[in-house]
Amino acid sequence: MNATHLKLPGIIDVHTHLFQGEADLDEAELALSLRLADDAGVTRQIQLGNLRLGTPTFARPDPEGIRKVNNHTLKAVARCPDRFIGFCYLNAANPTAASLEEIDRCCAVGPLRGLKFEFSLKATEPLYDPIVDRAEALGLPILHHAWINMEGGHEHESTPAEVAHLARRFPKVTFIMAHLGGARERGVCDIADCPNVLVDTSGSYPEAGHVEYAVRRLGAHRVVFGSDWPCRDYRTQLGRILGSQISPEQKAQILYHNAARVLKLEGTRS
Repeated sequence: MNATHLKLPGIIDVHTHLFQGEADLDEAELALSLRLADDAGVTRQIQLGNLRLGTPTFARPDPEGIRKVNNHTLKAVARCPDRFIGFCYLNAANPTAASLEEIDRCCAVGPLRGLKFEFSLKATEPLYDPIVDRAEALGLPILHHAWINMEGGHEHESTPAEVAHLARRFPKVTFIMAHLGGARERGVCDIADCPNVLVDTSGSYPEAGHVEYAVRRLGAHRVVFGSDWPCRDYRTQLGRILGSQISPEQKAQILYHNAARVLKLEGTRS
């Protein structure tokens, strides 16, 4: 089966980046991203930022680094408003006032429509609370990186259990836990009792059974498609969904309807 048989309005990829350019977008990378997305049938992409602009403190960018990342995202959204939906990248370890100012600049006043956290601070830390309070007030979803590293990951990287801890503190906020491929079955179990947490399907290369397990444990309404382009290829990551042993209706939910609901797109299914 390919995506055309599902008769979808489109495919929404909730986890993409543009990693080139700084003062402006890299035109070659932008064109490549759009061409490959078109070839795969991906019609909307959530841009999570050129996180490399936070270097040399990639794991914990300062407020200036955060603004660079979000300015890059704002340029991408302005260039392709019908294709790109931008999320505001934040480091919760930065001064709270700076994070709240950035949310207002990018989301309350600007066009970005959600928040993105990488591995700057464990999701269990109370420094998140005023930031997520603001997200709740503005109705913003939050995409949070999560991974289970058997040999140790980044010092401040959150596990699925830690993302679940944050979600339980804010049950009215919708969270997307990134990387089913990195969280795997254990991570799905960690978020199972958090109805406000969805999981995106990105992370590593496809392995049989992960999507099926997530659908059985969480329900198809809590799974969304993510590729993590350009770290991974659109088509390869779509194969994770299209080749899974779930119904066409469940595939349609994962590829379009769930993300459309979270993003409050027109024509969204309830």
